[in-house]
Amino acid sequence: MSQKLYKVTLIGLGNLWVGTNYKISYALAEDPTSAYKKVRDFLDHNNLGFQCDRELQSIELVAEEAKHPDCRTLLLL
Repeated sequence: MSQKLYKVTLIGLGNLWVGTNYKISYALAEDPTSAYKKVRDFLDHNNLGFQCDRELQSIELVAEEAKHPDCRTLLLL
């Protein structure tokens, strides 16, 4: 299966005092569920924000590693 780049947007975590906007992350994964899991595992492991802020708001396919990607944007690794 090809790798895909996903834009993962969460409900909260946009204005943390650390200066990093964790509300939007980009994850390289084979499917949207795996992309969100990567982001969620990172936030959980580092105990960033409240649990309710780590919930998924949206996920968007940005690019795909394929000769003819469905999203029409090529990802080169």
